Amino acid sequence: MRNRRKILLPFLLTASCLIFMFGNLPSQESAAEHFEKAFYYEDVQGDLQKAIELYEQILKQFPENREIAAKAQLHIGFCYEKLGLQEAPKAYKKVLDNFPDQKEVVKIAQEKLSVLLKAQTVIKKTDKEFNIRKVWSGPFTDVLGAPSPDGRYLSFVDWMTGDLAIRDLTKGKNRSLTSKGSWLESQEFALFSKWSPDGKKIVYNWLNKEECFDLRTVGLDNPKPRILYSVKEMEYIHPFEWSPDGNSILAAVFQEQNPSQLGLISVTDGSFRILKTTDRVDMEGNPPIVTFSPDGKYIAFSFPQNEDTQNCDIFLMSIDGKHETPLISHPMNDRLLGWAPDGKWILFASDRTGTLDAWAIRVTEGESKHGPEMIKKDIGLIQPLGFTQNGNFYYGVDNQMIDIFSIQIDSDTGKILSPATKVTQRYEGSNMSPDYSADGKYLAYVSKRGPGPLRHNVLCIRNMQSGKERELNPELNNFNYPRWSPDGRFISVEVEDKDGHYSIYRIDVQTGAVDPVVQVDPGIRIYSHRWSKDGKSLFYTISDPDATGPIFFRKSHIYVHDVTSGQDKILPGSPNDAKDIDISPDGKWLVLLNRDEKKSLTIIPTSGGEPQDIYSFEEKTNTVNSPAWIAGGKYVLFYRDATDSPEAESKELVRIPAEGGQLQGLGLKMAEFRHFSVHPDGQHIVFHSRGAKMSWPEIWVMENFLPKLKDKN
Repeated sequence: MRNRRKILLPFLLTASCLIFMFGNLPSQESAAEHFEKAFYYEDVQGDLQKAIELYEQILKQFPENREIAAKAQLHIGFCYEKLGLQEAPKAYKKVLDNFPDQKEVVKIAQEKLSVLLKAQTVIKKTDKEFNIRKVWSGPFTDVLGAPSPDGRYLSFVDWMTGDLAIRDLTKGKNRSLTSKGSWLESQEFALFSKWSPDGKKIVYNWLNKEECFDLRTVGLDNPKPRILYSVKEMEYIHPFEWSPDGNSILAAVFQEQNPSQLGLISVTDGSFRILKTTDRVDMEGNPPIVTFSPDGKYIAFSFPQNEDTQNCDIFLMSIDGKHETPLISHPMNDRLLGWAPDGKWILFASDRTGTLDAWAIRVTEGESKHGPEMIKKDIGLIQPLGFTQNGNFYYGVDNQMIDIFSIQIDSDTGKILSPATKVTQRYEGSNMSPDYSADGKYLAYVSKRGPGPLRHNVLCIRNMQSGKERELNPELNNFNYPRWSPDGRFISVEVEDKDGHYSIYRIDVQTGAVDPVVQVDPGIRIYSHRWSKDGKSLFYTISDPDATGPIFFRKSHIYVHDVTSGQDKILPGSPNDAKDIDISPDGKWLVLLNRDEKKSLTIIPTSGGEPQDIYSFEEKTNTVNSPAWIAGGKYVLFYRDATDSPEAESKELVRIPAEGGQLQGLGLKMAEFRHFSVHPDGQHIVFHSRGAKMSWPEIWVMENFLPKLKDKN
């Protein structure tokens, strides 16, 4: 987080993906409708305790419907098992005893019961059975918090409001600790949080109304936030951990143009004692893990091996900051995950085998005399949340899978002639932002490659006739959203450099050479861009240079870049909420859609003029919704929530006449539709999506893995 603005958009996008809970359904619901409601709470919301209550209601109200009742009893077992409670075997046993005629359900219950009883027997014999289990998943799941010392609670950000909250993992209930109001009332929000050693307080960072970050603490029993430390604009403060004695917070201040500072902030008076100042920080992905040894004598952290790589080694530093020694030095990438509470083991992730694995290394008095041992193969890209007092390790997993899909639409009727199919099966789950060339012969898209934090973007060019692809690796940091120039010689991309500055570059399709086209001032974000049909101009949308507040909500305008002169000017008549745009096939019109809850689909001449709203609607989310011209410019394509109480899994593809009129649903529902590109025939359309159903983040816990290592010399 070299720039505070780099963190705002991803987390606000996370917030914008969330959904609202269903209200109470009428009492005349059928057994199947009751089951569907209970399953929604179990599978979508992750409120397992509520799901159990609803399944138990089915057993009481619909005992005669044995098929539904048996499924309800089975799912009670599923919920108890996810919660890690001993009631799970009892629930499965009730399926066998009460529903012997429901053979399919009984078979599943028997298998589950057999596995659980066998596991319990092994645990009783050894008390060291390695186990990994999921403790929370669903649309409200957040991976920026930490487990309480006793493992009962998990702190997290409630992205429906931006408040700091805690989840009772035993009951599946959530409770907010702050009360900032809705996003319309306040655009402040919490981010990362850590528990005090006694489990009574939480430290967290908070974006305040001045768009600066505070380090705050709040008590569970007395939820009145206290500001401990504040930083200036263009700075970011991150809490790593409480000291073992609870008297200070290990934190870092990241600055855009100055070295980052790692130090201790006094819980008593908020004073900051700097331990380390550096320009080289492990900043790929989320902020790095920095942690105390349980005895408080050392601090462990990951650190880049040199200025030219993000490959890290792991170091130990004395608590006074005077002595620093390498703990793990390896040519590959090693990143700290945490220090076990027994003080003997440090857990880390490494790609030294070709996959991202979890390893542990034994530490004695600040050094290691033994090599590391692999704990889990291919743990993947995880967000470490921390250890509990009993040695269990919690972590988050982002299950986001993005692929490119293609459909064909009848221009006259709007009927979808072919189902949504993946364009490529190479590197599935990592492909996005497709764009057809002007002649329709090629498709450019971005593919993410590499393990874990070392993922990088590759520009792929696919021959649509042969299916063959070639790849370009431009020397550009974090580029995306490719767009073909009309002559097919270049592909322009939006770039965010290491300092958080946005630019538009063009890439030579033949040589891969890169040149800047548009460069904006620091703090200004580029939202989207399109070439004029003659290639002489580039239209792009940027945040208002004078606007304040979180970048996602700022006013924005359409600008025009003259390729020949290099001059930029605002498009006359540009509305102040222009975010996502597309240019008509004849090059005479732009269509744009904002990202507010109150959305307006608007068209404006490419020469400038009075914007015309052709459709308005409201949604409870503020996600990216990029419109596209189809059917030769007769219609505009975009998506809407499929229901009044929108589920993130149910976005529906719709179109409307370009001059306005009746909205037409096209019958295709998916988790999302992003970055449309239309073939010159006006019928074949590509876009990227998470698929038919949204994959939500998950929280997992790894148990009983350290005791096994203790037995080894």
